Amino acid sequence: MTSTTDKMMSNGRRAAMLMVLTSMVLSLSLRDALRSSIASTSYERTDNRSAVNQSDVNAEQSVIGMGKDKSGAKDQTRPAAKGKEASDAKRNLPIYLLHPDKESVSQISWETVAASWNRTATYTDLIELSKPTAALPSAEGRRPVVMIHCEPKSGSTTLRVACRQNLEKTCGIKPNGRLPKGYQNETELYPIIRSCPNTNHFCTKETVIPMDVPTFDDTTFVHMFPFRTYDEWAASALKQAFDRGRETECSRVERLVDKCIPSKMEIDFRKYGKTDLAKFKEFAVPRMNKKNESHIFILYYHRDLDKVLSMLSVVYKIPLLPGSDGHGKETRPEGTCDESILKKYHDCFSSQLMELK
Repeated sequence: MTSTTDKMMSNGRRAAMLMVLTSMVLSLSLRDALRSSIASTSYERTDNRSAVNQSDVNAEQSVIGMGKDKSGAKDQTRPAAKGKEASDAKRNLPIYLLHPDKESVSQISWETVAASWNRTATYTDLIELSKPTAALPSAEGRRPVVMIHCEPKSGSTTLRVACRQNLEKTCGIKPNGRLPKGYQNETELYPIIRSCPNTNHFCTKETVIPMDVPTFDDTTFVHMFPFRTYDEWAASALKQAFDRGRETECSRVERLVDKCIPSKMEIDFRKYGKTDLAKFKEFAVPRMNKKNESHIFILYYHRDLDKVLSMLSVVYKIPLLPGSDGHGKETRPEGTCDESILKKYHDCFSSQLMELK
C-alpha cells in the first residue's frame, strides 16, 4: 500500500514538473516570437524614419542652396535651390518711396506693395505701410543712370519730349520720330546707355533687361516707376480716347473691351505702373543676383515727378533733366466716353491687378 502510494506521488510530481517545463518552453517560444515581431516592427519604423529624414534633408538642401565645406569650396552634394532663392529675392526686393516735401525716404518690400496696391490704394496708403530709411542706397562709385519708366496718364508726354531733346543734345542721337531712340526697344536702349556717358537720364516704355544683355559693371540703375491710383488712372486713360477721337474712338475702345481685347493706346492694363514694375523686376532681380548688377527701384507719386528728379540730382550728384517740369498737355476738352465702357474694361482686366506678384 505504501509502495503504491509512493509510486502515485512520484508520478504526480513528474506530471507537475512536465507541465512546468512545457509552460516554460511555450513562454520562451512566445517571448522569442514577440521579440522577433518587435524587432521587425522597429526595423520598419527605423527604415521609414530614415526615408522621411532623407526627404527632410533633400528639402533642406533645396532651401539652403549650394553649401560649402570647411575649405570654402562648393559642396557639389548640396544642389542650389535656385527656384526658392530667386522667388524670395523678388518678394523681398526693396522699393523706395520718396517724400520730396519732407526730403525723406522710406522703404517697403515688393511683396507688401503687391499685396496692398489695389484699385483704390493711394500713395499715402503705401507710405503708411513703409519704414523710414536714412537715405537712398549709394551708387558706390558707379555711374548713376536714372531710368524713367514712362506710363500713359502719368506724365509720359512731358518725359518723352524731355528725354528726346536731352538725348539729342548731350549725345547727338537723333530721335525715332517723336520718340527718343531706344524708348520702346531694349536692343537699342542698352547700347545707347553704354555709349552715351554724357547724360544720366533715359526714358523707356514697356521694356525689360534680358539676361543676355552684357553686364553693366560700372553702373547703378535707378529705376523710377510712377504711382497713380488705379481707378483714377483707368478713368483718365479712357478720357484720353475721347480727347483723341470723340465718339469714334470711344466706339473703337468699346468694340475691344466687348471681346476683352487689350487696347494698344492708353487704356491698356499692361501699361499701368504696377504691371510694368512687376514685369521689369522679373528680369532685373536675376541680373542683380547672378551678375551682381546694381539696381535701385523707386516708386514715386506721379505728380511729384520734377521734385523727385530734383531729389535724385542732389543724392547722386547728377544734372537735372531739362524740361522735366514741362506740361505736355495743358488743356483738355470737356467730356469722356460712356461710363459703361469703363465698367466693361474693369470687368475684363482689373481683377489681374491683385494677381501681380
